[in-house]
Amino acid sequence: MPNYNVVLQAGWIVKKAKSVEDAINIAIAEAGKKLNPDLSFVRVDVGSIECPKCGEAFKSALLISKTALVGLVFEMKVFNAESEEHAIRIARAEIGKRMPNIPLEVIEAVQVE
Repeated sequence: MPNYNVVLQAGWIVKKAKSVEDAINIAIAEAGKKLNPDLSFVRVDVGSIECPKCGEAFKSALLISKTALVGLVFEMKVFNAESEEHAIRIARAEIGKRMPNIPLEVIEAVQVE
């Protein structure tokens, strides 16, 4: 059975952030705490979005009045999945168990060797 690398994204709300970088660090730390120790192999990073005008990529975080919305990306390798859809269901179930009120969206699922 093949292995898949599944990438999911979620919006993370951070309150009382002092700066965008502070919000990013807090969001990654909070998500990491929810995943550890059971899913310590899941890679958590800040996502990026493209500027519609210039096309340049920048970190997906928005800070207004000390409240931030940070776009996080979760990357997980799923072993021995029956199909791409099965790998996505496994990743969403495992990460979603630890983050029940956070909607997860699939970015990609790629078969790996």
